[in-house]
Amino acid sequence: MELVRKIMDRELTPLQRDAVEKYYLQDWTLAQIAQERYVNVTTVWRTLLGAMRKIRRFLLLDEEECEETVNSVRKNRVKG
Repeated sequence: MELVRKIMDRELTPLQRDAVEKYYLQDWTLAQIAQERYVNVTTVWRTLLGAMRKIRRFLLLDEEECEETVNSVRKNRVKG
């Protein structure tokens, strides 16, 4: 879970991170998140889908590769 949290903190947008936390960790429904944001459920679903794709991409690497990739991507973004 620590690795997933690190990926979420470094790779997801604030909206993606918020949606993942509410949906998967706090058991909110898509409808509740949509109502809070004044958007439709499809928008929330797409936000979650994008977030989970990012997380999955990193988790398919072994843990060492994941750490290296997350850290190198972060450094490149700060430099660029």
